[in-house]
Amino acid sequence: MNKIHVLDEKTAAKIAAGEVIEHPAGVLKELLENAIDAGATAVTVTVEGSGKTLIRVNDNGCGMSEADLTASVLRHATSKITDFEDLDQLQTFGFRGEALYSVAAVSRMTLTSCTGASAGSRLEVHAGKVVSQSPAPAIRGTTVEIRDLFFNTPARLKFLKSDAYERARLLKVIEESALANVRTAYKVIINGREVYNLPAQTGAFDAAVRARAREIIGPEVADTLLHAQRETPKLSLFVTPAERLVAVRDMQYMFVNRRPVEAKILQQAVYKAYQNVRGKDKHPAFIIYLTLPPNEFDVNIHPQKRDIRFTDEHSMFALVMNEVSKAVFSHTAPVQVADITLPAKAVPAAQVLFTASATPDVPAEKTNFSVVPQTDSKPVIGLRETASVSFQPRPSVQPEEKLSSPVMPEAEKAGTPSEGGNSPDWFVGPYRYLGQLQRSYLLFENPQGLILIDQHAAQERVLFEKYLDAFDARKVAVQELLFPLHVDLPPSNVQTLLSWAQWLKSAGFEIESFSARTILVRTRPHVIRFHESDLKDFIISLAQVVGDPAKSTETLKRKMVAMLACKKAVKAHDALSAAEAEALVEQMRACKDGMHCPHGRPCVALLSMKDTDKLFGR
Repeated sequence: MNKIHVLDEKTAAKIAAGEVIEHPAGVLKELLENAIDAGATAVTVTVEGSGKTLIRVNDNGCGMSEADLTASVLRHATSKITDFEDLDQLQTFGFRGEALYSVAAVSRMTLTSCTGASAGSRLEVHAGKVVSQSPAPAIRGTTVEIRDLFFNTPARLKFLKSDAYERARLLKVIEESALANVRTAYKVIINGREVYNLPAQTGAFDAAVRARAREIIGPEVADTLLHAQRETPKLSLFVTPAERLVAVRDMQYMFVNRRPVEAKILQQAVYKAYQNVRGKDKHPAFIIYLTLPPNEFDVNIHPQKRDIRFTDEHSMFALVMNEVSKAVFSHTAPVQVADITLPAKAVPAAQVLFTASATPDVPAEKTNFSVVPQTDSKPVIGLRETASVSFQPRPSVQPEEKLSSPVMPEAEKAGTPSEGGNSPDWFVGPYRYLGQLQRSYLLFENPQGLILIDQHAAQERVLFEKYLDAFDARKVAVQELLFPLHVDLPPSNVQTLLSWAQWLKSAGFEIESFSARTILVRTRPHVIRFHESDLKDFIISLAQVVGDPAKSTETLKRKMVAMLACKKAVKAHDALSAAEAEALVEQMRACKDGMHCPHGRPCVALLSMKDTDKLFGR
């Protein structure tokens, strides 16, 4: 018996569909690209269910004749190329001729199209087989209707995520396409509700992008974007200022010849530009539009054409990094620094009480200790090794409303170790409180020397452990809000958050959909005493971090609790009394890890007497 045989056409078609179409969002992506390739200036998307029931894309593009309509569902049938050499001059998105063929193989598809020169045509295809062909109204453009996706491949249905998450994926595809094609109008209807109605943008390109970005990523980020451009090669980019970085990577878009791509080399170039000003867990939001001759990049390295490879990746990296740097740092005034440089053999003045492995970006042996005066009239004095260090200005921070005192209630304080009790290694008492530095760092002296405590990072750790213990013990008391809180979000984030609704309810947050762009919050954990604006900010941040519902709930729990602690902790520039500062040290002493905030940054540093004496030559 022969071991090798040729697959029948039906089986081969289903396998091809698996390479191109993994979920409903993959179908929508192919249909939107076809609409844009057809020259559409207006696209309407209608979705029912999570895309499994219905995906309909209507455009006002060039349309197809009856003959072209029939040929469009054949394998390797395409209007984009005629031979292999055409790939070097390709200006369109699709070119393999497998999109409609692959979708038709796993759905019930209806195609209606008209060029405007004659009557239109309609074609029905079920599981790859043409079942009917008929005339249609003479309305220029094309409508593709996909029903019962994966009805003949039930195994594929089992691997789809929740309906809310699949809708979030669909919306993400639409948002990418709308940002890539700002001159095209988009109308989006999901389950009978209008989610987007984006007019075609006219006028200057940068203004058009900003207007579209306001609808997609929100005005808070879009209105701060810095713009830079150059002509050779043609590049237009929009990036956040150094002081307005965001907590997630969701707001990063890259387009090469208007194709949404995942180009790691471009993303790395952007991060390289921010390397001296980007804090841990902070990320730039950016939109990059790059236009290149087709022979300078390759999108044919993956069936879905998301990955991209440049002919000269080194020059692309340098180009993007330099342009981002110019955009960001032309808006940043450098601080003049007066330095006292220690001799090369001197021991560093600041000995930090944490290991280098815990904070890989800041090696312990090269940590710098600098005192920044409160006014610009005095010099900034830095104590450091001979290695050159660049300083960036601290972004201006408006004093926030004073948060609740960090002093523990008496009932909780009773569990704190006493002076002679079991203390962590870093705690060497007695401590004497000296005051605050820039209302950001608490200064204490102990037998070893000068102790510096980052007040925000320290209370983050205290609250993180307290909240985490409550969640682990499943003792999350819930408080119903007197008036439900309305939180506006991009539609894709609304759907992503809803996919976690059941888990969030167990964590104390009961949420529901109020509209396509609004979440209603009905409860919060009793342990969290947020002001309304703080709670709203937290929900917005949470919507951007939850992501795939298949991820570990333990990972999400730690992220959520860390965010709660960060939002609730005292901030830099908040005034603390001596009693509050001393209480915070006692709370840190009781922590499992009082040395690091939940994000891994250090809370405590020591300037020892030995190093201080060496500094003054004693």
